[in-house]
Amino acid sequence: MTAICETLGVARSNIARRVTKGPSKRRGRPVLSEEPLLSEIMAVIAEMPS
Repeated sequence: MTAICETLGVARSNIARRVTKGPSKRRGRPVLSEEPLLSEIMAVIAEMPS
């Protein structure tokens, strides 16, 4: 594990803690629905002759 951590440039203690603690909560923006965009794309495709 030491060789991998050195290669990645991360502290071994951080990796060991993450392994025992488990995944953290997801951060960032919530996932948006793709339905409005998909319907717009399908409408544009339907207008094309080929």
